[in-house]
Amino acid sequence: KGRLYRSKGVLAASGRRRKLIFHAVADVTETSDGPEWGANEERICKMVFIGKALARQEIEERFLQVLQPLKLNLRPPLAMPIPASAFGLAQAGILQRALLCLWTKDVLRFAQSSALFYDRCFSPEAHSAFQSAAADLPSEASKGLQTPEDLWLHGLLPLRSIGTYAMAWKKAQLQLAMPSSVEHLFGEPLSFDTWQDVEAAGVMWLELSELDGTGCVNYVTEFKWRPETMQSFFAVPGSSTSSGLVKFTVEDPSGDMELDDDLKFRVNLIPEQNEEEGAMKNLHRMSLALVGGKSSSKIYQIFFHTVDPTYQVHINVPDHRQPIFPTNEVFHQWHPLMAGLRRRPRLRFLIRLKPMDSGPLDAMCGCCG
Repeated sequence: KGRLYRSKGVLAASGRRRKLIFHAVADVTETSDGPEWGANEERICKMVFIGKALARQEIEERFLQVLQPLKLNLRPPLAMPIPASAFGLAQAGILQRALLCLWTKDVLRFAQSSALFYDRCFSPEAHSAFQSAAADLPSEASKGLQTPEDLWLHGLLPLRSIGTYAMAWKKAQLQLAMPSSVEHLFGEPLSFDTWQDVEAAGVMWLELSELDGTGCVNYVTEFKWRPETMQSFFAVPGSSTSSGLVKFTVEDPSGDMELDDDLKFRVNLIPEQNEEEGAMKNLHRMSLALVGGKSSSKIYQIFFHTVDPTYQVHINVPDHRQPIFPTNEVFHQWHPLMAGLRRRPRLRFLIRLKPMDSGPLDAMCGCCG
């Protein structure tokens, strides 16, 4: 209802000592760390929505639904004698650096071994120590990972938030359909560089978990380019490029493997010509190309949603047999999508898929309908 032009706010996020600054213009969102909350400063959340004919009551009600009261410690600080070695390791952040080498589920097991270790894993100070340890990893190294079986996210998120992330993923019935490589023959893990990356993914999993998923199959995948390919693409104005091929199998509900469908896609970035005077130059339109789709046993409806904290691109495909699915938008070379490709040559997508004979595929947002 109405039209939202811009929103901004200052939020008190659980487990964070700094203010969370939020800003959005149209479909481009940004979050960043602000100054630390003062010792006696009240932690509150403030949001401003700027637009035309906005439904204020509905916006307020939906915003208040995501807020939770501040949880104080349920017990006083430990008064029992604490081994100097364990306390010193935790105070210096050495304990958290050692625990960063473990999968998150193993950190949770460790935290359950004693009240002291629970505090040193779940407190805001522990989260800051985990973040500091992750920040010291090589710049090209991932700061978080997700495989079909495990999560490694405690270098980016508070442990309590990871529980919410995991439950949302499970409830949304998502499947990883990542491209394979020499190191990962059965699919690469989902990689995260910043806490904003994980937050954007987690919010999408939460939104998806609220939809009726009857008959729908949900995949998360990435379309990738070689770094040298992307360098050549940006070095030559007006050039085009195509990602590597992504393949996933849609299993038939009957369990008959003969009825399974293998779908293959790739992303194309094609230069867009605009001869109007004063128009922006060096624009590209994105399209998704289906390879061999006409040989599938069923006709599928598909929604493609990018998963990124700085932009959103949605593509509605009512009939997957159409070989090319272009975006409505065109992208300038400094659009957040293109700027992201300069940093890391990949695009992450949530793919929602449903056979046409199983009823309509519900949209996640108004622009997908």
